[in-house]
Amino acid sequence: MKNRTLFFKVSLIGLAVATPLLTGCNRYRSWQARRAYSNYEAAAASGDLVRTKFALAALVGVDEDVPDYWVELAKTELQLGEYGKAYDAFSRAHELDRTNVQILAALTQLALTGGHIDMAYEHARSLALLAPDNPAVTLVRSYRAFQSGELDDADVQIDKLLAETPNDSNAKVLKAHILIARDRIDDAIAVLEAQYQAVPDDRSALRGLAALYRSRGDWRNVARVQFDLHRLVPNDSTILASLVEALLRAGDVADAARASGPLVSAAADPKVVDATLVSWASYAPGGRPMPEALALAEKSTGERRVAFANYFNRIGKPNVGGALLGAAQLPVSPSNARWNAVFAQSLALQGRLADAKQLFDRVLQMEPDQLDALRGRSTLEARTGMPRQAVVDAQRLVSANPDTGEDRLLLARAFLAAGNKREVTRTLWQAFQDLPEDERVLAALKSALVSTGDLDGVRRLNDEFADQRKAKLVKDLV
Repeated sequence: MKNRTLFFKVSLIGLAVATPLLTGCNRYRSWQARRAYSNYEAAAASGDLVRTKFALAALVGVDEDVPDYWVELAKTELQLGEYGKAYDAFSRAHELDRTNVQILAALTQLALTGGHIDMAYEHARSLALLAPDNPAVTLVRSYRAFQSGELDDADVQIDKLLAETPNDSNAKVLKAHILIARDRIDDAIAVLEAQYQAVPDDRSALRGLAALYRSRGDWRNVARVQFDLHRLVPNDSTILASLVEALLRAGDVADAARASGPLVSAAADPKVVDATLVSWASYAPGGRPMPEALALAEKSTGERRVAFANYFNRIGKPNVGGALLGAAQLPVSPSNARWNAVFAQSLALQGRLADAKQLFDRVLQMEPDQLDALRGRSTLEARTGMPRQAVVDAQRLVSANPDTGEDRLLLARAFLAAGNKREVTRTLWQAFQDLPEDERVLAALKSALVSTGDLDGVRRLNDEFADQRKAKLVKDLV
């Protein structure tokens, strides 16, 4: 990674000119310090941020009382996206130099960037004693006003700040917050798009845009923004996974396949492989399979192979899933429980219900909370006239895995199979309260309310959804 500039990749008011690159060392305590400083100079000259970081870490290790060293380390951590480590380094610099305004301003803004508003406020109070007109002080005061619901005051302060520092990331994000609170989503998008055009590597603006476009189901723009985030943080698998989902939901199968490559490779974490394949099963337009999925599956082993088998089960090709696994692995043990659960599901989907039930039972006797087995057995029980048992398994599934809409819907279907419509509605309402962003839960609840003629419930749902969406947008923008 090359260091083209010594200034931060994020907008921290004033800090970019606060501490220049060290050009000399006036405090050599030992030959170790001299050697560490020489290593730092060589690393900085190379432009390699990772090398510079380790050289600075070694330097502060042997000469820890020089605040400039800690500031340079903090700046390097920022350029690497390590905001928490940057905050720690600035904190040490502040301990050594309590009157340095720019260090204190950096701490204020990093606390704010991390969503630690109270901590930011405490730093801002200290900063105000040294420099009452510092932009960071104005920024935090505006956030406090926003948190208190004083939108007019927050707006006045943030506009004043933007007049002085028009491309400040934190200020632009707060402006977007205020506009969202006023139900001016288009204007919030315009503010962050303008920031993105002015500062193309502003991650906060990009994340804010991704959240706003996602809330509207504008998947082409979500994909565009996530692509640029991925360009900035190429090794972040979470961003890449979000890009894959957005591309699939936008109907761009070819680009989704290219983006999925690193996530389903032989080197990828099996959990990442599984999550990526679940996205394909859930969002690929028209149920289109992932290109080259079978070839990749046949080369896979272990948990990755299980993930591919689960994918083929999900897309209606259980014969392929079963063939990938071949047979059950007996006796069932914690290490092969998922293999057996996914194989049992392929049996169930091919109509071999008795064999599937027997294998599900074996898995759950060994691993009572094995998610695939609970999910598969509950579905099988609901299909074969055992709704009571289906409800029990689905309840255990939701208790073990409460954060997925898929499993909440399975519980609702189990109650429906048992003829308990009241519990269906209660389950869906609870799922909506816990997972308000899940579109499938929202659609299922709305359908259930309409089917019972509960128009008041539909109106309440629409109002709560609007409130939940706004709250989530504010949270995502922090």
